[in-house]
Amino acid sequence: MNEPGLALELIHTPAQAKRTAPPILFIHGGFHGAWCWADHFMPWFSGHGFDCYAVSYRDHGESERTGRHGEWRLKDYVDDVRWAAAQLPEKPILVGHSLGGSIAQKLAKEGGYPALILLAPSPIGGSNRAALRMLFTFPGPMFRGLIKGDLTAALPAFLSFFLSADLPEAERDRIAARCSGLSSLKAANDAFYLDCPKPEVSASPFSSLQARKIGRSRDTRMQGSQMPMTESISSSPPRTTSCATRIGKAPRTKSLIGSGRSLADD
Repeated sequence: MNEPGLALELIHTPAQAKRTAPPILFIHGGFHGAWCWADHFMPWFSGHGFDCYAVSYRDHGESERTGRHGEWRLKDYVDDVRWAAAQLPEKPILVGHSLGGSIAQKLAKEGGYPALILLAPSPIGGSNRAALRMLFTFPGPMFRGLIKGDLTAALPAFLSFFLSADLPEAERDRIAARCSGLSSLKAANDAFYLDCPKPEVSASPFSSLQARKIGRSRDTRMQGSQMPMTESISSSPPRTTSCATRIGKAPRTKSLIGSGRSLADD
C-alpha cells in the first residue's frame, strides 16, 4: 500500500545470475501496466544479474481502481512510483517509457538514484505532429477524449501510435486487451506542458554519469553534462532530454514496448 492507502501492483523478477548492480525499477507509460515489462525486459535483465521490479501506478495494471482517474496529476503518479522505490532494498536504476519517462525524470531529480534510462519519453512541449496524425486518423475517439477530458475514450488512436504496423493481428489484439489502464488527461498535460521535467545543466544530477541513448541504429554515448537539457518550458524549440547511464552492454531496442518484442532482439 502507498501513503494514501491505495493498493498498488509491484511485481518482481529476481536476478538469475550473480547480482552485480542496483535493482531496476521499470515505469510504464499511459494505458499500460507493470505487465508490459514482464515478458521480455525483466527476464532479460534478470538473466544478466539485475533484480527487476515493475510498478503499476494507480488505476493501471492490477493496481486499485479509484473511480477518480480523471482527477490525477503527474505528481500523483510520481508519488506512486516513489512509494514503489521505497519498497526496494536500495535505490534502483529508473527505467521509464513514454509518460513513465516523465515520472522517472521527476523522481530522479530528487536525488540518490544511481541511473536513469528513458525510452521514448513524453516530449516536453508535446508532439504536434503525432497529435495531428491521431486527430485525422481517429477523429471520433480523439474528440471524445478531449471533450470528456478522459483519455480512455481515445485509446484506439493511441494504440495505433503504440504498436508496430507489422505486428501480427492476434498479437495486436492480445496487447490491446491488456491496455486497460485509465490514464489521466490532466497528468498527460502536466507531462507535456504544465508540470514537465525541467532539468538545468548547471544543476543536473546526471553531470557525472556516462549517458546512452537507446533505440538508435548507432547508440551514442556521452557525458551527462553534454546532454541536451530542457531549461524551460518556454524554450523555442523545446528540447527534450535523452539521458541514460550505460548498464553493462545494453542491447538496442527495435520497437516500442507495446510491440511485445524483446529488448534483446538483436
